[in-house]
Amino acid sequence: MFTAPFQLTKSTHRDVYGAVDPNNPSLRATGKIVLITGAGGGLGYNIASAWSTAGAKGIVLVGRNIEKLQETAKALKAPSLVVSGDVTSESSVEFIFGKAIAMFGKLDVLVNAAGTMNQGTITGEVQPAQWWADFESNVKGTYNMIHYFIKATGGKGTVINVVSLGASFLAPGLSSYASSKLAAIKLGEFLDLEHPNLRVFSIHPGIVEAEAGRGMVVPHFTPFAKDKGLLTGGVTLYLQKPEADHLRGGFFSVNWDVGELEEHKSEIVDKKLLKLSFINATLGASGYDWSGGEQ
Repeated sequence: MFTAPFQLTKSTHRDVYGAVDPNNPSLRATGKIVLITGAGGGLGYNIASAWSTAGAKGIVLVGRNIEKLQETAKALKAPSLVVSGDVTSESSVEFIFGKAIAMFGKLDVLVNAAGTMNQGTITGEVQPAQWWADFESNVKGTYNMIHYFIKATGGKGTVINVVSLGASFLAPGLSSYASSKLAAIKLGEFLDLEHPNLRVFSIHPGIVEAEAGRGMVVPHFTPFAKDKGLLTGGVTLYLQKPEADHLRGGFFSVNWDVGELEEHKSEIVDKKLLKLSFINATLGASGYDWSGGEQ
């Protein structure tokens, strides 16, 4: 219901496959330092696990729950640094990057997997502060992390923002979440425009299974939560490679087949297939063609 209707590729994936398998030698992350927010959650855990399997030199685990972060760190083979912090606080984010650089000396990849979601309460009923909380985390928090990543890397490296297909939905009770994720996707487009040496991607992780008490549980979507968190982890490894450059600045669902998209990379770039549009009507100096093209 929430996967097949939104497929760009003929092939649909809900679990790890060859091209995004963390054990695939072509996805080796040797020498790479990756910073992952939301690393105490189920998705963040799987992303960290994928990078560890791929041989990352170091993994910075960021989140609010120190116990969950430590559990993640213990499960990894790669050297890791646990930093408890609040991505919505600029001073906290500055502290996070200071610790990361002090430990590893550099950063190569940022994965923004932290986020919040208001559920079920419609506009006019949800309190303004609660409504705005999604923007604090999903937009401000994302920007804070990117701002200091750019400072730390000189505007180079790879940024992967975990967004949501929910940005395209109109459903009661999702106004703050959908709007904030839409803003995050647009932010990715601006970063791609303004920083040509920064590789930026906005990815939808599918509807992820909650594992071992980790992850966000959304009752309405629970029956459809069939996507493995490690699929997103594998996709983040793929996105660090030059083979993914045709996806830069755009929206990408982990359910889509990366090999099929590589076959059509020129069309994807030329037609801006993964970029946002404004409204469905075709605008121009002569106005809209109300005749529908009829003479």
